[in-house]
Amino acid sequence: MGGSCLNCSVNLTVNDRHLRIFVDLDGSPDRDLALEEDFLAHASTGFVSLFLYSWVSPVVVLGYGQKIEDIELDWCREAGVPVYRRMTGGTGVVHRRDLAVSLFLPVEHRWAQRITGLYELFLGALAPALEGAGGQGRHMDGPQKPRRDRSPICFEDQLSDTLVAAGRKVVGCAQARRSRSVLIHAAVSLNLAVDIYAGAFGVSQQRIEEGLGEAVPGGHPREVAPHVENALAKALEMRVRHEPLPDPSGVERKSKIEDLSQVRG
Repeated sequence: MGGSCLNCSVNLTVNDRHLRIFVDLDGSPDRDLALEEDFLAHASTGFVSLFLYSWVSPVVVLGYGQKIEDIELDWCREAGVPVYRRMTGGTGVVHRRDLAVSLFLPVEHRWAQRITGLYELFLGALAPALEGAGGQGRHMDGPQKPRRDRSPICFEDQLSDTLVAAGRKVVGCAQARRSRSVLIHAAVSLNLAVDIYAGAFGVSQQRIEEGLGEAVPGGHPREVAPHVENALAKALEMRVRHEPLPDPSGVERKSKIEDLSQVRG
């Protein structure tokens, strides 16, 4: 934690050429999901920010509008696996030593103009970053239609917001849009938690192994993160500027960030 201030009065606009980068590779879901909300709010003042984070212990993260019934909540509770809800849409992921990549843009930014266009630009930068880190990820070719029985597991659906490797999804994306700012978020699979996925979603381990993959198999977030930083800065035509994590405490938020496995009744 450090001395960065999200609400300081700074004369910067969408034309500022610095990509502010915040990194928390040994973080906690409470803090990092709170920071995402704060960074999105602050993007409305003209800042472009990149937030990279990773969690060592397994965590189930549901999409913003996803039903809690999509997961085996009792299993998560008994296994000690916390369950959170993110502010972007889509369906559930298990995060354990993977890499979360969140880019925050003012709504006026050229990347933020179109929903599908933002996916294309964002994934177009992530794909070579993963290759540079020793992995792979290919953007899905052509328009993709969601299946009628959409899986509650993000990495089983292969849509336009997807990178795949060897036929398996390795990166999933989602967006959150506000009146003055936009967030695009990617879950980059590095260390597939087969057992946790199977237990949390009540499916076989074989199903997980057949449908889900790893962008950089066995990769460490600390080794992959610099490739992502540099690739996105290059694509955005901005200069990298690392900043200390701000303190998210004491900020009022519209949504409550809590471990849903501990909510009773």
